[in-house]
Amino acid sequence: MLGDEAAKRIHADLKDDAMRHALTQATIKEASARWAAFNKGVSLYQSHPFNRPETTQPTIWTDGRAQLLDYAPDAPGYPVLAIPSLVNSYHALDLLPDSSLMNGLADEGFHPFLMDWGVPGEDAAEWTIDRYVLDVLKPALASVTKATGRPPILLGYCMGGLLATALAALNSQNTQALVLLAMPWDFHTPSKAQADGVAKLGPMFQMSAKATGAVPTDVLQTLFFSLDPTLALRKFRAFAEMDMASKAAHAFVAMEDWVNGGPDLAAPVAQSVLTEWYGENAPHLGQWRVAGHAITNASYTGPTLVAAPTRDRIVPPASSRAYAAGTRQAEILDVDGGHVGMIVGSRAKERLWRPLFKWLHNAAQ
Repeated sequence: MLGDEAAKRIHADLKDDAMRHALTQATIKEASARWAAFNKGVSLYQSHPFNRPETTQPTIWTDGRAQLLDYAPDAPGYPVLAIPSLVNSYHALDLLPDSSLMNGLADEGFHPFLMDWGVPGEDAAEWTIDRYVLDVLKPALASVTKATGRPPILLGYCMGGLLATALAALNSQNTQALVLLAMPWDFHTPSKAQADGVAKLGPMFQMSAKATGAVPTDVLQTLFFSLDPTLALRKFRAFAEMDMASKAAHAFVAMEDWVNGGPDLAAPVAQSVLTEWYGENAPHLGQWRVAGHAITNASYTGPTLVAAPTRDRIVPPASSRAYAAGTRQAEILDVDGGHVGMIVGSRAKERLWRPLFKWLHNAAQ
């Protein structure tokens, strides 16, 4: 017969096995439930009938591909030139009629203009950041100044913020003020290791761009997925619980269409982003150059507002705030929100729009 100690050990082993089995089964059950909810959310999104209304604003300037949209024709308000990212379409700034920052600017009395980059053409392999700044943004800036008789306030969102800093630095006399929304500047904050990992995607991007000279938007999504791997799971599970006829569901569909329907990115731009920005951290170190000129946080000395969303998983708030260090007139606005939610979220008007409009009124004087 077994001794008491041996019997206790066997009993403990059996108990441990039972507990491990129960834990494994519970984990499998929970994972299955979450996966089912995710799949339900994806299916509901794919079959949802809602479509974002088409933009109807007139164009005041075009280069055949890019165009500048006027959101308040003939309005006397102070001009604001909004510059979105090259990675996604401009729709984040004009997502839906009641959550459009551009409409909000017009309602507040400003004269907003919005850059629509269009999609890369057959010459995509020739389009560098320098060319976007010099051949698109600079003439667009001149068009706004000519149409309104005043130098506009530049408003850049995400990657568009970096383009706006370059445009302001090279055209300071035609820039009234500068607003930077969720703009990355210190690409090695908070993790250089993560930035290095993004930079290593370069060969994959180059391979994807061989045929057309542009990196397909589906490949670009790999980059954003790496910054927040569980985001898709979380958001589609939440969508599965929504009322599909609600404004919230319509906003979700519009946002996902924006995320998934972005244009391809010219290969030279992608290379600069991965190598110079993420790899070398050139903007933060003062080594980024456009048209042969160093673009630093001291290049533009006019009034500047840096809006940093505190829950941004794509651009860490510390990365945005880094631009304000050492500048003459930069103010920081911490916004309780995420990278896109800060602009179109249910509380965006309270948390971003209202303080932004107040700052713009002061800067326009």
